[in-house]
Amino acid sequence: MQFYGVRNGKINLDDLKISFNKFRNFFIDTYIFFEERGDFKLAFNGFQHRPRLMKPSPEAYLFNHVGNKDVFPIEQYGHKLDKVTVFTLIEILHQFIWKTDEIDDFDMIEIFPDTKSSAQKEFRDEINKYLMHLDEGYELTEKGYIIDLPDNGLSNLIRQDLPVHTSDTVTMQVETAIKMFFKYDSNLEEKRKAINILADILEPYRADLKNYTTNKHDTMIFGIVNNYGIRHNDIDQKEDYEKPVWHEWMFHYYLATVHAVLSLKEEHFK
Repeated sequence: MQFYGVRNGKINLDDLKISFNKFRNFFIDTYIFFEERGDFKLAFNGFQHRPRLMKPSPEAYLFNHVGNKDVFPIEQYGHKLDKVTVFTLIEILHQFIWKTDEIDDFDMIEIFPDTKSSAQKEFRDEINKYLMHLDEGYELTEKGYIIDLPDNGLSNLIRQDLPVHTSDTVTMQVETAIKMFFKYDSNLEEKRKAINILADILEPYRADLKNYTTNKHDTMIFGIVNNYGIRHNDIDQKEDYEKPVWHEWMFHYYLATVHAVLSLKEEHFK
């Protein structure tokens, strides 16, 4: 429900920015809400006949994955944590959150990590309300990692499912590229590698591309990565361009091309 200010266009929530301290407070509030609801009971303590998921203890598990001995209880130490630690905790909590009334629907062997609780979506939806207002905006994805908030067009593309016939290897490569490019602390080298992964996916389909596109387009697809410092490192490479801007365009272009080629291949098999 939208209230007066938003409903009448007097308040634009999309333009609001918050400090990290404010975000951290919202994160702790969000954590406490789900913790008090019992959604971390299985992770922290175990539930009924099921052992805890954070083994051997929440303190030990978080120490091994966060590298900070003063993390748990989160409501006690959360106000002292830096951005990297908070973001890491968010990803961990998203992985382990479970509604206890859903647990009996699964055998122990099924429950983790492949099955998901509806609490994950609730946790994502809540934490994303605040992530989008921090810095230039972030997002906790369905896969469970935090990325820079992409523009609307690219955001829709990275959420789009690959065609059903796509191999597990290609699916993993695409997911790796998306995570590498958009993770909140990625640098130019990681973004370059992410673009290269997408170009490598297309390489085995090069013969098919000649049937789907013109020779000029086929040359352009591989010419970009071969001549603009993505695949090679030699004196002939064109390096004098605004990489942050053009790398995002390249990623969008190659991801869209991967989707298109795989979809055309699927049509060919029908």
